[in-house]
Amino acid sequence: MPVDFSRTRVSDLENRLRLLYCIKWLEPVSNDQLWPFVAQLELMEYVSMCLFLDELRQSGALAEGSHALSGKLYLTAEGHGQLNLFQERMPLSERERIDAEAPAFLQALRERQQLRVMWELAEEGRRGLLCTVRDGDLPTMMLRLITSDRKVADSVAAHFRDRASRLLLMLYTRGLMLNVEQAQTLKSPAPSLPQMSSAEDALAAVTPDQAYLCPYGLREQLAAICLPGGQTRMHLALLLPGRSEAFQWAHAAMNDPDLYNDILDLLTREEEP
Repeated sequence: MPVDFSRTRVSDLENRLRLLYCIKWLEPVSNDQLWPFVAQLELMEYVSMCLFLDELRQSGALAEGSHALSGKLYLTAEGHGQLNLFQERMPLSERERIDAEAPAFLQALRERQQLRVMWELAEEGRRGLLCTVRDGDLPTMMLRLITSDRKVADSVAAHFRDRASRLLLMLYTRGLMLNVEQAQTLKSPAPSLPQMSSAEDALAAVTPDQAYLCPYGLREQLAAICLPGGQTRMHLALLLPGRSEAFQWAHAAMNDPDLYNDILDLLTREEEP
């Protein structure tokens, strides 16, 4: 039976920790997605949740995503630090209750996303895998793996649906945009890349030295790149709000020496239940 907290005095610190702990489970998550979970566990009232979320944003513990993650909240390094330092202030029973309820709630959120994993034909001795995240008719992200490592292919296929949100969060927030100094060297309008008429064509055409764009609507652009590896090659496409952002992301992502390994690690490592 759920515990009724309406008669229990809870400190402001513990309320902020409750929200950080919930968001760590569900990130990236919007206010509207977070509230049913908070209400289900009777953690606090809606107005209180909004006020504490605002405080956490202002303190730098939470940040809001951009582009396809606009309106979604996630923990910053400061937020993770606060949670690691102070989470013992939350009763163990409280953390266990959140731990018990969060997986099913998170799964329900994922089922409302359009996530797909498809095996593809590849050259002899290799396996092909296409993973996609779509928002209606728009391809938010596409990831094609071509690999001779069967274990990698099977692991990505098994984990992609559970970790797609974290991959999006990584791509949009880890600093793949050009830094200010680099951006100042760009001329206006933004330098161009070859364009393809479809995301599938762009994803198929990319090479380690050549990225492509694909326009959607009046402004949005899908940027497609290739990240070469030893036994595994990645073709990656991400939807950005404009041509300049798409060019900058493609340039920065292709020149990020850690991106390939970070993506592969996220999608293949085994995690404790």
